[in-house]
Amino acid sequence: VTHHPLGTDGSGAFTRDRLTFLAYGMALTFGYAVAALGPAMPLLREDLGISRTVGGLHFTVLAAGSVLTGLVVGRIVPVWGRRRLFWTGGAGVAAGSLLIGAGWHPTITMAGCLVVGASGSATVITVQASLSDRHSSHRPVALTEANMSMSVGTVIPALVIGASVAVGAGWRPAFVAPAALWITLLLLLRSEVFPAAAATGQPGHRRALPGAYWWFWAAFIPAVGAEWSVGAWGADYLVSVAGTKEGAASFLMSGFFGAMVLGRFLGGRVARRTKPFPLLLGTTTLGLGGAFLLWGSGSRPLVVCGLFVTGLGISMLFPMLLSLAIGIVSDRPDVAAARISIAAGGSVIVAPLTLGALADQIGIRGAFGLVPGLLVFVVLFAALGRRASVGQEPSVPV
Repeated sequence: VTHHPLGTDGSGAFTRDRLTFLAYGMALTFGYAVAALGPAMPLLREDLGISRTVGGLHFTVLAAGSVLTGLVVGRIVPVWGRRRLFWTGGAGVAAGSLLIGAGWHPTITMAGCLVVGASGSATVITVQASLSDRHSSHRPVALTEANMSMSVGTVIPALVIGASVAVGAGWRPAFVAPAALWITLLLLLRSEVFPAAAATGQPGHRRALPGAYWWFWAAFIPAVGAEWSVGAWGADYLVSVAGTKEGAASFLMSGFFGAMVLGRFLGGRVARRTKPFPLLLGTTTLGLGGAFLLWGSGSRPLVVCGLFVTGLGISMLFPMLLSLAIGIVSDRPDVAAARISIAAGGSVIVAPLTLGALADQIGIRGAFGLVPGLLVFVVLFAALGRRASVGQEPSVPV
């Protein structure tokens, strides 16, 4: 039996131990690896001579890798163990990023994206499950901070790529960073012990996931869809609706991603004294306000403000839904997190493409009406999950 200091086993104040910092570090690494593709895409397309359609397939393949892992990781964890899966997944993120950076043909770079998506999903599932077990009563705080770390990772690539291009090195060196981060974590924290996963032979592992979990699972689809739709098309909205130049639009989008980081930073503190469900409702309401401001505005200041408020509200949807869903089945966090990765990955594949297709038909301003619609479904599904969870005694109050 592994004993943890006060605060890491669900009692007392929330305490970050070495495993917690290791989990945060790997979350940041994965966030960097996933986000680097966006700012690098115009340069990658120019280098490889590919169209926007082929460039967009890179993101589809990345999300498909995540879905694939979600389908099989539940069977792998009990055999490999969390520690082995965590470090192997991190190695895959590093290798896939190097493959993208070194790729001379789209089949090579897309293969790298598939490896990053599949390996990174395995690592993130392990991070979520391990933090859920290590910080059972403080799960909302730990998961929010892990997501904040991932958000910090998504902000860095644009800066690194911009600096690399400015000194004449091009975009490719930026894809070495995930390997450097993984090696650093391995050298410093490779001896950390992970909480053991439930064995497949245990009855609790085999029984079906309850209905309340599946309502929260369903809420991930519109939540992730709203986040990725704004992230993928926000710059285009600034250009087409607010008359912003392309370069300035890319820069102004940092307001949305920065708001995601800020929201999770502040939300992690609010989560210490607020239950997940009320916090989810409050942040979704804030996100709805921002989405309506964005959708109804044509002037650049209001659009930028709408992007910031939307990012602030959307930032807490994933960690709070994750806390609620895993709280329903706290004895099987690996299985719960694996199923969630399928919902999230599938939404990444579908939602931005759907908004883009709508934009081709009715214009991007009209298409952005999809975003507040998605947020309404988040509230609906979460409320149904809350109602179904009554009497199921989740490990974290909702």
